[in-house]
Amino acid sequence: MCKYSLIIVVLLCFNLSKLNAQDYKKDSLQFKVITHIKYANNTAEKIVLKKVICDYCTDVQTEALGQQALKIAKEEQEDPKNRKQNGIKILSIYIRLSKKDFAALNK
Repeated sequence: MCKYSLIIVVLLCFNLSKLNAQDYKKDSLQFKVITHIKYANNTAEKIVLKKVICDYCTDVQTEALGQQALKIAKEEQEDPKNRKQNGIKILSIYIRLSKKDFAALNK
């Protein structure tokens, strides 16, 4: 009897965690932002925002997402998997926001 109780508890916990994950997906928006990092002699010289992919963003929201992506790209420039000896590294950055936070960007 104890084995069955344990199995039932584990299954219930698993199902509850799946429900919480689905709520998160319903309540959030995901945006893709493309940046370029120019490297020369294994050193980042310049970070450029190329595109904010959002069909329904206002100019203020697009600007805020772009600024956040530039901050993330600046942090990622020293990561060994992103570094290049010479050339341009293209970073696709995904930003996830709740609908409430996204609407607050207009204010």
